[in-house]
Amino acid sequence: MKGEIKMGAWDYGVFDDDVAYDALEELKESSNIAADMEGYFDTVIEAEYVDYDEGQYALVAAAVIDSVVNGTDYKCDEADYAEWTKSLKSIDFAPLMQKAANAVEAVVSEHSELKELWDENESLYTLWREDKIAMQKRLQ
Repeated sequence: MKGEIKMGAWDYGVFDDDVAYDALEELKESSNIAADMEGYFDTVIEAEYVDYDEGQYALVAAAVIDSVVNGTDYKCDEADYAEWTKSLKSIDFAPLMQKAANAVEAVVSEHSELKELWDENESLYTLWREDKIAMQKRLQ
């Protein structure tokens, strides 16, 4: 059915997706969060085709950086998200910001499973894309 979300997502926000919470949990448990984030970004930037999960992991990592560096408030079902991102203020994410922006660009490109799936959703695609482009601009 056109307009129906056919993935583990319930809305267009970064954290409106089941895989996003897997990615967030992995970041919370990371012993080297900056290195893990860079790995997520490199995976999508270097990919010929960005898989769903890889794209979602990169978006979550980018959103976390956006929250820490820019104070962007994301709707997240994890009650401690805002407190956790504040605890990351001592980490210098500046060297990863352009890479994060490039990763977001890869996720919204024509070579992305997430983009293809969202493109099928006539009612939410534009909102999904605008949300990601706004994050990308904040990261540049």
